[in-house]
Amino acid sequence: MTVHATGLLRHGGPARCAGIVLAAGSGQRFGEKKQFSSLSGKPLVIYSLSFFQCSPLIDDIVCVVPKEDLEFMETLLIKYNLSKVNKLLAGGSDRQASAAAAVSYLAEKKPGDHLAAVHDGVRPFLSSRLLESLIQETELSGAAVAARRVTDSLKSVSETRVIQKTLPREGVWAMQTPQVFRLSILSEAYRKGTADHFSATDEAMLVERLGVPVVCVEGTAENIKITTTQDLKFAEFLLNEGAVCL
Repeated sequence: MTVHATGLLRHGGPARCAGIVLAAGSGQRFGEKKQFSSLSGKPLVIYSLSFFQCSPLIDDIVCVVPKEDLEFMETLLIKYNLSKVNKLLAGGSDRQASAAAAVSYLAEKKPGDHLAAVHDGVRPFLSSRLLESLIQETELSGAAVAARRVTDSLKSVSETRVIQKTLPREGVWAMQTPQVFRLSILSEAYRKGTADHFSATDEAMLVERLGVPVVCVEGTAENIKITTTQDLKFAEFLLNEGAVCL
């Protein structure tokens, strides 16, 4: 995998940014732990880890996996030469707990102005241009997330699947990862979320509660999240057709 950085390297060197790869899902809905499902012969999580490994914008990687898979993950790190993964952590009871553990580890190791890029381990097609744009924006504002404008019609639907009303889609964006933050901001967001027993679906939701503006950076169509077996087949198709560059 070849990853190029442009503007950040031309102007003062790479940003200080750690990568957090979340891969602690149980796979109950998928039928197996999808982070370890094979995509063109490699476990799915290896794509995200390899991207961060090759990126000159990432100086450190923390990976979170199920506790029972720590030993297996260690063998994968060796097999795929993932030397930047300096910490493997056991996942918590949910995504938020898993991410909180990674953020807490980095907060003890890095200064507060260091950046942290949180990425789903089941989004295999991250682009270098997107990561660079996110880091550049975070250096300016402290918080930036990959997202896409919603183009489909939105409906509020009852439990019996009957449409109740149409929702306006103007100004509505669908979140992706990476989500990049100044570490001091992200650490405080998780501290407050834990103290308030607040459950969030992503980092942006926690940071919003601090009153910190979170800037959306236009994501890519290829930055798909593998949630179903059909998603995995589509990812295989994209690779076979050369629609993504790794």
